[in-house]
Amino acid sequence: MKKNLLQSAIFMLLLALGGIILPAMATAANDPLVSTEWLAKNLQAKDLVIIDVRTETNYGVGHIPGSVNMEYNGWQPQDEARSCQLMPPPDVFTKMMQALGVNESSHVVIYDHGNSISDASKGGTALWVLKTMGHQHVSYLDGGFTKWTFEGRDIDNVKPTPAAGNFTAKLNTGKVASLDDVKNKLNDKNMVFVDARSPEQHFGVEKRSGVKRFGHIPRSVPLPADYLTNAGANRAPATIKSREQLEQIIKGAGLPMDKNREIIVYCNSCQLAGLEYLVLHEILGYKNVKVYDGSMLEYAAMEELPLVKFAWGHVTQ
Repeated sequence: MKKNLLQSAIFMLLLALGGIILPAMATAANDPLVSTEWLAKNLQAKDLVIIDVRTETNYGVGHIPGSVNMEYNGWQPQDEARSCQLMPPPDVFTKMMQALGVNESSHVVIYDHGNSISDASKGGTALWVLKTMGHQHVSYLDGGFTKWTFEGRDIDNVKPTPAAGNFTAKLNTGKVASLDDVKNKLNDKNMVFVDARSPEQHFGVEKRSGVKRFGHIPRSVPLPADYLTNAGANRAPATIKSREQLEQIIKGAGLPMDKNREIIVYCNSCQLAGLEYLVLHEILGYKNVKVYDGSMLEYAAMEELPLVKFAWGHVTQ
């Protein structure tokens, strides 16, 4: 009798613990951001795959324990025919992810160096690519490797050899815009184009090397990606700003408050636009956000397509 009572007590305790631990893991798998504190507590969690998008050299010097490496250029390789960076085809991406041990059921946590807006945008774009390829459980490590090391957490240089994963990429065309998509929406007054580049590039007084012309896509709303993180403030890591701050920034930039509006985000090479997908869709809940991965490297090379110089984009009602 006592034995049965003891077994029942143990069983109920395990259920109670499971009720706390398992939902916490399941909830995190659906959160766009995870903290360094959360990751440190869950490094050994089943189905967790941590992907480092820094260079292979930086990864080799030291990385978060258990993480695998696929540097950023693999997520957005150069397309020589179109002279811009585009996500790899689904079959190629499938092989990449399976080699990293990614399963359909995996909770994938992506991290970058976390020291600058360039770092943060690499991690954000990697998240967008994986989401666009159909993975359902992807999170971004807020503050990246910089925040992890600033807090004195363990690192190692052991390269894991994961078993092959079973994830199969399935392109979600609702998350990516092609050049034709952009051209077809140029005269659509309900369409919201969002320019993630610097104010100087949006206004048309500067341009990045490789971009053929100055200016922005007509009626674009300027939303510089630099404004969305805390990078550089008192040497702070590039953590994403609070939801309240982001809402204020979005409103001040002139984006519509109607979160059902169709949005296409672009920059020069798609890198900054990927971070804005993370903010707009994953954090703030805008439902119809696409990233134009050809961005200005592709668009500005088409001489027949309009660009606006020496003017700010319109404020969207």
